[in-house]
Amino acid sequence: MKKTLIIAAFSALLGLTGCQEYLDKQPLDTPAAATYFNNEAEMNLALTGVYNVNYWVVGNVPVQVFYDLYTDIGLERTGSIASGSFDATNGSVVSYWGFMYQTVARANVVIQGIERNKANVPVATYNRLQGEAKVLRAWAYYHLMGLYGDVPFYTDPLTTDQFYTLARTERSKIADFLLTDLDDAAAKLDWASRERGRVNRGVALGLQSKIALLLGRYQVAADAAKKVIDGAYYGLNPNFSALFTLAGQQANAGREIMFELVLPTDAAFPVSYIALGQGSRTLSGQSGRFPLQALVDKFETIDGKRIDESTIYNPARPREKRDPRLKFTVSIDGDTITATASSTRRRAVFNVYDATTPVFNFNTGTYASGTNVDLTNAFGPVLNGVGLLWAKFTLDDAQDMFTAKTGFTYMRYAEILLTYAEAKIEQNQIDASVLAAMNAVRKRAGMPNVDPAISTNQQKMRQLIRREKVVELANEGIHLFDMRRWNTGKLSMNTLVYGASKTRAQPAPVPSFGAPGSETDLNDIPNYTAGDALRFKREQRTYIDRNNLFPIPQRERDINKTLTQNQGW
Repeated sequence: MKKTLIIAAFSALLGLTGCQEYLDKQPLDTPAAATYFNNEAEMNLALTGVYNVNYWVVGNVPVQVFYDLYTDIGLERTGSIASGSFDATNGSVVSYWGFMYQTVARANVVIQGIERNKANVPVATYNRLQGEAKVLRAWAYYHLMGLYGDVPFYTDPLTTDQFYTLARTERSKIADFLLTDLDDAAAKLDWASRERGRVNRGVALGLQSKIALLLGRYQVAADAAKKVIDGAYYGLNPNFSALFTLAGQQANAGREIMFELVLPTDAAFPVSYIALGQGSRTLSGQSGRFPLQALVDKFETIDGKRIDESTIYNPARPREKRDPRLKFTVSIDGDTITATASSTRRRAVFNVYDATTPVFNFNTGTYASGTNVDLTNAFGPVLNGVGLLWAKFTLDDAQDMFTAKTGFTYMRYAEILLTYAEAKIEQNQIDASVLAAMNAVRKRAGMPNVDPAISTNQQKMRQLIRREKVVELANEGIHLFDMRRWNTGKLSMNTLVYGASKTRAQPAPVPSFGAPGSETDLNDIPNYTAGDALRFKREQRTYIDRNNLFPIPQRERDINKTLTQNQGW
């Protein structure tokens, strides 16, 4: 722990430096914190430093992209965490901890520094600066609690002694502080962000609802989400797919995107490798992250029913008559896929069965047969994955995969609506406002309203809201914490990794979801045993109770002997 926190805290205390590659290009000098924060310019630069260290990436990919790969809906090329074969020395477990504590440390220094010299700036400026810093600190602690549970908690720059002695704090107590802090921040911030990528009142309240939901404080979660709804500042983008392209993010129709990672378009770096790392090999992508069939099978048919309950679902044509969000989330055999790589625009038909596939020639405007690299590449979606590709954040062919500036959405209004609905359903407070929230998201997608016949059935409404959260928010870093909250990991993860049918001629049967009313049925957890031999598949996963939290990084415990370990690790 000393290594991580010393680096984070002393870089914050003495450096106040950080990558100035988004939000503010002006480089920071390296003044000492004790003599800094003398005026508004210095305070703004220091706050920009907090935003910069909130840029948590691994290989130019935001860490939240990896979260879903640790669940029943995603897969990474080397799936150590999802497979269950990892420990407290795992690189991701260690690095995520360090990223998040760097944000905490930097925010603490800024909050203390601007407090010391608040008389030097207008009250409104002080309130904005403090409010934004508090939200960013709470954002980091939210992720720490969701990943690790009880964690060291501090709100001032650490003393030397604390590096060795700071113990873990129960996350319920951390939440108590953060919820109050976010109330204060929300009151000081405007609904509109000062610029793209910065937090605002809606983000403060949205984060408050997320923290409360994480802790099972459903009334608090509902109340916070309702404040965002009643604020009437945000709405839904009428075009779902636009949320995951740079042009759509810049336009932000409906103001749906509330908090986002913004990459500068007037500088070469940083860039996003989200699309590159999950893109088609046929289109020169480097696919190493994949969706799973369990995600595909959660998408309803257009009659609003699960695939095993619908009379219009055909397993031989799984793309047809489905929730329109499916094609913008997952690419299935037969889908048209697009990309730009090394300044060359590319388009092809995604094909997991044939040696060749139709590839579009932009010079002639026609398709011609081309080599199907997705079938033959050792790391592609067939030999290394399960016959599926991510479409979300991938199909922005206006951006070159190697230099992409497409941002990543941290929070959007659809999540607020679904959080509100879930919190109300968990309290069995199912009223018109719950249906309105869910129906707004479904209507935007082109799906029918919630069936009024189930609106008085808490179990069925719980099933539907969980399904809706997965299909709406897949590949956005939300499902990991949801799966842990719902305690469904042991039900959904102790299985082989299954994918699409192995052959076009013999499609796998519709999976079983268990007996009506069972836990697997009510959580839409498929069983592929009946069609096991007919599906692409990978390793057996193991999920036990301890996997509901990451272990505390071992190197932190080696230095700080007061840090206890999570149960089972």
